[in-house]
Amino acid sequence: MTGTKRTVGVTLRAAGAVVLAVALLGTSACSDTAGAGGGSASELGNSLEEITKLAKEEGKVHLIAYPESWANYGESFEGFTNKYGIEVEVSNPEGSSAEELEAVRTLQGQATQPDVLDIGATFTKQAIDENLLATYVPSTVDEVPKALKDPDGKWVAAYYGVMSIGVDANKVDVPKTWADLKDPQYKGQIAMGDPRKGASQLAAVFAAGLANGGSIGDIEKGIEFFEDLAADGYLVSGDTGAQMLATGEAAVVLDWNFNFPGIVEEMKASGVDLQVTTPSDGVYGTYYAQPLTIDSPQPNAGALWIEWLLSDEGAVSYAKSGAIPARYQSLVERDAIPANVLDKLPDAEIVEQIVFPSAADNEAATTLITEEWGDRVASKMGF
Repeated sequence: MTGTKRTVGVTLRAAGAVVLAVALLGTSACSDTAGAGGGSASELGNSLEEITKLAKEEGKVHLIAYPESWANYGESFEGFTNKYGIEVEVSNPEGSSAEELEAVRTLQGQATQPDVLDIGATFTKQAIDENLLATYVPSTVDEVPKALKDPDGKWVAAYYGVMSIGVDANKVDVPKTWADLKDPQYKGQIAMGDPRKGASQLAAVFAAGLANGGSIGDIEKGIEFFEDLAADGYLVSGDTGAQMLATGEAAVVLDWNFNFPGIVEEMKASGVDLQVTTPSDGVYGTYYAQPLTIDSPQPNAGALWIEWLLSDEGAVSYAKSGAIPARYQSLVERDAIPANVLDKLPDAEIVEQIVFPSAADNEAATTLITEEWGDRVASKMGF
């Protein structure tokens, strides 16, 4: 499916609504939340206890673009349903960040409008500029690093990860660096989606740029890298990485580290020897934000879902996939993440290299990609 934000994280199961149930979150008070107007959710409770009560009355929460294998969301759905009592619906689980914003635009004011998104860092400013987000400040926000939250309460990122390379080792060698991908054995084997539409694809361009002398503030070197690969026939157009590995259409996929564990069994069943590496020459990490949408149909249920994602239980669920919880430091200090789960997270030396791009960096990258990718790369790939 071209244009999705999900690469390896797309499962081979048919898309459809995921319905689950939920009950009380707890009695600790959340930070003050704004009332109706000014982009804030209407009829939103002023404490976590009130939000929980109202959320149960709303009866459901509507999510969009939450695949079960992405960052272990399948387990989060199950944990959420076991603890609470609210129906959860997931539409367009394979959707891109761009498609999520379009859904808010076109469905605003309708019962099918999504309550909470899961969008890449590069899409947060656009969402704010278009007034698509409500204001909600979660109860645990003080434990979230500054880089992972909006100063005006428009979004908080519950997790982040590092860009990695997954390969079918039955067909190609496991690359150690981004430069290795220019080896002839990878010709016609590298699946690449459109970074103008998906955050994970854009992250791959960021990472390749860092590996080739670029910087967080200048993605040009990354575009050059993929321009060379496209011109020489190394790239295969497509975003559904798991499916492309399974069918043999590609032997290399580029995605977040936290999406590979969820497809291991699928790959084994398809005869794929999935091996994953984080290249040493271009470590790039960033986050996905989970904002409440403006005037959402179920604002309290949406807020409760955000609280769950940032809770200890939600954090451990993320960590099981290799996704790094936003409250990582606090959780480690309290030994809240089991040792066997900590082992699933990226090595400390990798995590220490992560420098999150600023809003200005993201905007500059998005602008350059929009202007340059079509002529320099996509035109050579059939986009």
